[in-house]
Amino acid sequence: MKKALKPLLLVPVLLLATACNFKYVYNIKGVTGGDTGGDIWEDDSGIDDSGTYNIKIWVDQSIEQLTSSQVASFVSAYGGKYTINLNIEPMTESNAATSMIQDVQDGADIFCFAQDQLARLKVAGAITKLTGSLGNYIRNKNSDDSIKAGSIGSGLYAFPTTSDNGYFLYYNKQYVNDAAAKNMTTLLASLKAAGKKLNFSARADGFYAASYFIGMGCHSNWTINEESGKFTKFDDNYNSEEGFIAAKGIKEIADDSIVATRSIWTSEAGAIVSGIWEYAGLAEKWGTNLGCAELPTFTVDGVDHHLGSLDGYKFIGVKPQVDSKKASVCRKLAQFLTNNACQTERFNLFGWGPTHLETSARPDVIAHPGLSALKAQHAYAAQQGQCPGAWFSTLMAAATAIKTSSTDSDIRSILAAYEAGLPACLSDD
Repeated sequence: MKKALKPLLLVPVLLLATACNFKYVYNIKGVTGGDTGGDIWEDDSGIDDSGTYNIKIWVDQSIEQLTSSQVASFVSAYGGKYTINLNIEPMTESNAATSMIQDVQDGADIFCFAQDQLARLKVAGAITKLTGSLGNYIRNKNSDDSIKAGSIGSGLYAFPTTSDNGYFLYYNKQYVNDAAAKNMTTLLASLKAAGKKLNFSARADGFYAASYFIGMGCHSNWTINEESGKFTKFDDNYNSEEGFIAAKGIKEIADDSIVATRSIWTSEAGAIVSGIWEYAGLAEKWGTNLGCAELPTFTVDGVDHHLGSLDGYKFIGVKPQVDSKKASVCRKLAQFLTNNACQTERFNLFGWGPTHLETSARPDVIAHPGLSALKAQHAYAAQQGQCPGAWFSTLMAAATAIKTSSTDSDIRSILAAYEAGLPACLSDD
């Protein structure tokens, strides 16, 4: 499902540095006549911020060129009052916080990140709180869940960008029919008969291991202090009878000959539990055999339970600035990059799921097979709130240990050890 990109405005830019060091620098001067998409925040601060600015942006490598075009459209939309020396560097959303924390001063002015990194960015003083009319504008334009995910307490700290940082089931219809894809046991049986594997990282990644526990109604909620950004307490019931059933469910995917916990972009793969970021590649690889669906049920002691998942979001953050004028421009630019028109472009080219209410209502967004499967899974998902990164590692260790457990007593001991390790997560930055 490939769609041609229709840029807001193609503006010639001067490439000042080559790709040899993976940094692209553009000088974007004022032009006029750009399409704003009817979605620009009217700054009420009264600051005259016209001028020339050096702005560094971190985005995923796949959208570097698109982002440069969108920044050019921003300059155009504001009538040529800005000249931007734009330095775009590739940075995955999962690594942004770590890189920002290492050196806030040299970090990006504007950066993309995954929601679970928000607390760390707050602690490091690496992200600006969105207050006043800007905060209200962003709240009114985006889904409630995305606003909640970008907040600490009552404070909003990030511009929602995508709603698709969750996961669902991809399956190759050449080996797995629609009915078999609905239950883990029948799914694995179909793959085994075809000599194929399921790629599912639930034994090696806490983000995916949580699916079994969430499916059983378990929760792990962490309280964070808005001022300090530190975690202060937790409410977790993974070590419970429901959690015990979830852990027994994980045992079913312990066979390495059928289930892989690494990415398998080879002929071995017959089904994959992953997110929308895999859609374009799988659509090209599997063609008309590509199936997308909510996650299957799993069976323990003759009873079926639906796999849950974590719903996640991605955001754009703005680094605090000493120069109030540059701070104003960075806020305006971040708002522009997350508006209806720019989110539509990213959907058209990459299939990224929007958070903007207008973009989300588009018929082609609603009909997208991958996003439709993610939406169906939403009924069984828990929103990924702020939690320590160490929590994912603690859960991963438990899921990995479950693979080699042989008795119910072993599983209960593993869950007890998991629970005993939770207090240490509070000190994680």
